[in-house]
Amino acid sequence: MEMTEIQRYKTALERLKQLSDIRLGKPLLIQTLMGNLRVLHSNHIGYFKYISTKKSWEIALTDGSFVRLKGNLRAKNLCAYNDRFIQIHQSCIINIQYLCMIQNNHCIMYPPFHHINELCISQKYKRKLTAYFYQF
Repeated sequence: MEMTEIQRYKTALERLKQLSDIRLGKPLLIQTLMGNLRVLHSNHIGYFKYISTKKSWEIALTDGSFVRLKGNLRAKNLCAYNDRFIQIHQSCIINIQYLCMIQNNHCIMYPPFHHINELCISQKYKRKLTAYFYQF
């Protein structure tokens, strides 16, 4: 009988750890265009923007800087990293924790991204974003 209680305790502890990992977000190890490795946390990332002329994704960070990623990443890979990252357009993924409001197919973000007005939502992604926004 003691073994099942210990097993239940271990299972509960593992579930709590998983929930904690989801809330805090595991660090993202990225490779920059120059080949450098960089560790970022999801709360430092405001949005990802695909730069078609450079054929690569760029990350907007909370400190106002941008990091360009190697060109072989896809949007689904970026979104799979953390449940806070949600695609709003073919070329844009936002961190939903910075989303303040959806207004006229635009994302209005919390500071430090409140001045960004280029985060347009396409019809393809609007329903999913709206549903997710109300859950978050």
